[in-house]
Amino acid sequence: MLLPNGLDQRIADAISSTIESERASIDTTTLAWRARCEVAQIAMLADNERRVFLSHIATRRGEAAASNLEQSASEMRTSAIFFLARKPS
Repeated sequence: MLLPNGLDQRIADAISSTIESERASIDTTTLAWRARCEVAQIAMLADNERRVFLSHIATRRGEAAASNLEQSASEMRTSAIFFLARKPS
């Protein structure tokens, strides 16, 4: 389910753009980078998709892992929303 006015897509685009710009200046072979990319992938999903995906993570890797990913993804989405709010139309 998309949020009004395609907000989910705009959030996903902002997150994708951020990851792409970071890729140029970060060592992409580290575990930290892989974890950041995993969080970004989760953050770019719509609410229902995110819940399903995190449910699978909880089953395979445990509730703590799913909870940490959910919190990180939520923070990333919030940052993207603030970025979009500051961005001139």
